Amino acid sequence: MKRQLALALGSAGLLTIALGVPSAQAAPGRSPRGAVLHVGQISSQDVAPQPGSEPDTLVEPDIAVSPVDENVAVAAAHDGRYADGGAVDISYAWTHDGGAHWHHAPLPGITKAAGGTWDRASDPVIAFGPDGSVYISVLDITNACPTGVSVSRSTDGGMTFGPPMLVHTSDSCAYSDDKNDLVIDTQRGSPHFGRLYQFWTPFLEDAQGNGNGSLQVVRWSDDHGKTWSPTVNLTEPGTYTQNSQPMIQPDGTIVDAYYDYGSASGEEPESPAVRGGVRPDATPAAAPPADKVVARVSHDGGATWSGPSTVTTQAGEGPAGVRCCLFSATADPVSGALYANWISPASDAVMLTHSSDGVNWSPATKVVAQANHDYVNSDVAARAGQVYVANSTRDLTDENGRYVQQQVSISADRGNSFADPVELGPLSDLTYAAQSRGAFPGDYTGSALGSRRYYSDWARSSTPPDPTATYHQTIWGATLITP
Repeated sequence: MKRQLALALGSAGLLTIALGVPSAQAAPGRSPRGAVLHVGQISSQDVAPQPGSEPDTLVEPDIAVSPVDENVAVAAAHDGRYADGGAVDISYAWTHDGGAHWHHAPLPGITKAAGGTWDRASDPVIAFGPDGSVYISVLDITNACPTGVSVSRSTDGGMTFGPPMLVHTSDSCAYSDDKNDLVIDTQRGSPHFGRLYQFWTPFLEDAQGNGNGSLQVVRWSDDHGKTWSPTVNLTEPGTYTQNSQPMIQPDGTIVDAYYDYGSASGEEPESPAVRGGVRPDATPAAAPPADKVVARVSHDGGATWSGPSTVTTQAGEGPAGVRCCLFSATADPVSGALYANWISPASDAVMLTHSSDGVNWSPATKVVAQANHDYVNSDVAARAGQVYVANSTRDLTDENGRYVQQQVSISADRGNSFADPVELGPLSDLTYAAQSRGAFPGDYTGSALGSRRYYSDWARSSTPPDPTATYHQTIWGATLITP
C-alpha cells in the first residue's frame, strides 16, 4: 500500500502528535489551525456476527462534542453490517481526555444482540444537551415490517447509556420509519432551550402496496426524551424526500435541509422487509445523478414550517463502486450562519454553500478539487466563523481508486477560502470494506467543532488480522486543536 504512515501506534491504537512537529499527517502548506493532537482507531467490533451479517464491519459513524467540557466526545456506528440493511447492533465510543484515549461498548437495549427486542439497528446519530447529557438516536428494525425510532441517554459523558426511549413505532409496512436525525436546542436565548427534536423519514405505501411518498417529519421532547409531541409533517403527502439535516440558530429558529425528489421516488428505505415496495436498487445512470436539496424554516419550535427554499440542485451521489455521500448541513452556534455541503455530481469536488436565514443560499463554491481524484462522503462543522469540512479522497491513478485518504479542509473566514487539506490517519483499503451495492463506508461520516477542539470520525477498512477473513472495517477518529 502506498504512503503508509511511518509513525508507531501508541496505547489504545492512537497516534499522538506533538504540536509544531512536522508529521506525515499534514499536507504541505497546512494551516496551523489544522494541528493534529490525536489520531487512531477509536472503535471496533463489539457484538458477535449473526447469520447474513458482515463480520468485523463498523459503518457510518457520527460524533459529537460536549458543550460543557469539550474534552468529552462520543461517537457511534453500525456494528456488524447487513448488506441488505441495518446492523447487528450499534457500537458507541467515548473519550474524556480530548481524544487521547477512547473506550467502546455495544449500545444496550436496542437489538437482541445487546438485550433488546429488535432484530437490527441503523443510522446512529449523536447529540449533546446543554447540561452535558448525550443522546444516541437509532433506527430500530425487525426482519418483518415493524420499525421504530428510539433515543438512548447518558448522564456520565457517554460511558453508559440508559434503556432506549421510543420516539415512534410502526407495525405496518405502509408506514416504514427511516433515516433519523436528532438535534438539541443548546441556545440559551431560545424559548425552547433544551428541547430535543427528532426528525425522520417515513416511507409510505397505498392500499395496493405501491409507494406513496417519503415525508420529513418531526417530534420533540422537553423532558429529556421521556415523552414526545405528536408528529408534525414538514412535507406534503405524495412527495418523496430524505435525509433531514436540522439546524438551530441562536434565537431558536430551526432550519431543516433535506433532499426533495418531487413526485418521483428517491432513496430506498433501510428496512429490508419493505425495500423494493418503494424503489428497487437503482440502475446506474448514463450521467452522474444530481439531486435537489431544499430547506424549510420554523420559528415556533417545530409546530409550523415555511415552504421550501432551494439550497442546491447539484448534489451528487458519490463515485461508481462506492455507496456513500449524503449531503450534510450545520449551524454555527455563535453566529447563526448555516452551511450545507455535498459531493459534486461527477464526484470530482467537495462543495459548500451558506445562508443566514435558511431561505437565501449563496452560490456553491469548491472546498477541494484535484485532477484525477474523486471524493467520498463529506461533513461540515462550524463555530465562530471557522468552518471545517471533512471528506475522503481517492487517487484514481493509484490502483483505480482502491485507497481512500481521510482529510479535513479548514476555513478561518466563514467558508470563503480554505487552507490546503490536512490528511488524517493512514489510507483506507476498499478491498476489505463492508459491502452494500458497492464498498460501504456509510452514507455519511461525522465531525464536531468546539471552541478549542475539532473531532472527526470515519470508517477505515484495512487488511484483516485473519488472512482468511473478507472484511475488516473499524472506526478511526482525529482530534485537532483550534484557536
